[in-house]
Amino acid sequence: MLIILLLLNVSSYWVYHNSGGNTLLLLVWLLLGLIASYAWVERTQALTWWQLLGHSLRGSLWLPFSGLLAFNFWRYSWQPPSGLLDQFLNHRWQILPLILVLYLSIISFGVRHYFSKYLPHVTRWLGLLLLLAVSLLIVQWGSDQIGGTFSRYSVRLLWLVWLNGKYLLWLDLLLRLRQQPMTLDYRWFGVGLLLVIILAWPMSGQFFAKTATQPQIIAHRGVNGQGVQNTISALHSTVPEQPSLVEIDLRTTHDQQFIVSHDADTRRLTGQANNIAHTNLAHLQNLTLTENGQHAHYASFADYLQTAQKVKQPLLIELKASDHFQRMAREFVQQYHTKLPASAQFHSASLTLVNLLKQARFTPVGYILPFTQTGLPATHADFYSVDWRTLNPLIVAQARQQGKPLYVWTVDQVWALQAVRHLNTAVVITDQTSQVQQQLHQPAGYNGNLLLLLANF
Repeated sequence: MLIILLLLNVSSYWVYHNSGGNTLLLLVWLLLGLIASYAWVERTQALTWWQLLGHSLRGSLWLPFSGLLAFNFWRYSWQPPSGLLDQFLNHRWQILPLILVLYLSIISFGVRHYFSKYLPHVTRWLGLLLLLAVSLLIVQWGSDQIGGTFSRYSVRLLWLVWLNGKYLLWLDLLLRLRQQPMTLDYRWFGVGLLLVIILAWPMSGQFFAKTATQPQIIAHRGVNGQGVQNTISALHSTVPEQPSLVEIDLRTTHDQQFIVSHDADTRRLTGQANNIAHTNLAHLQNLTLTENGQHAHYASFADYLQTAQKVKQPLLIELKASDHFQRMAREFVQQYHTKLPASAQFHSASLTLVNLLKQARFTPVGYILPFTQTGLPATHADFYSVDWRTLNPLIVAQARQQGKPLYVWTVDQVWALQAVRHLNTAVVITDQTSQVQQQLHQPAGYNGNLLLLLANF
């Protein structure tokens, strides 16, 4: 029966692939896998179907940690309404804490009388999960030293071990919470697990590219390792490294001028609390910015753009607005529609701003997704800007199907660059332009790719 459960787990891929990511079918498959798992855990109990269904639905609280492959495919197949997702992303710091509190409250309500009894089992489960992940990463690190085809075969095998091992540890936890130790016939279990891995082997090939890409490099906030972000002095230091684009952030001041700044206030870089939207440009330009041991001043976008054009440096412009999106877009169009070079690109975390820029015939315009835990929304954006920490092959495949490139930020570590290169992303946004460009000439191992999938799958 345990082998059937493992087969049910890895067969989620065929359901996902052959149904074209049919969300409803995957949900049914997910519930089937959940009920089958609980039926096996409760096999020594005389349960009715209604009781089994009740246990399974209550146990759905564990789904994010269960290792049920159907859960991941279902999450990334579901395409949330773009407007709803945009509201959630732009208010995530208010919404996510509420969700976390509600989630923890439900769990604590269910185990309030058994906390001291359950805690050792949960701690053991977390420890084994961490031990499994670390062990797989160490083995893959050794395989990367050998390199070549062996390294790719190794990472495919180890990822399948992770998927099934995480699922088994979840089942073991459920049994221990019911004071039922897991018993295995290791001979038959070994044969069964080998069969599962063989059947799932074609799936693993879809998640690890044979060759690493050479993505374009964009300098994040216009810096290259050191310097004060979003300043003209940092631009001068970064241009010699020849990034494809320099990414900057724009905000509007109280007198409706555009200033190059990521933060909505000046506290972090100046030590003084000034809300940029409520302060005039001239006052802001008199402030001294300090970062990485260096000093600079705020630049108006007009000055920054003029400097970039003199040194022939294309820009990726992020429009930031906490409110009044339409007014910001209108002001930007009026002031710069005829002044921007054709090489300029744009992106924003506000879908409203993305649509307004597209309506004004700015192109290309990207939509920034701070994290990707569902499928990509249907938008009019020309590309997506995503955080590398939540990147996974399913998102990459969806973007490719939509014909839209992925701009991945902020990739500074070597192992993160390895992962991104093996996921075939088109563009990398980084604070370390020169280091990343040097690393692109080095062979990329699969350890980073495995680590990213261990975290996201």
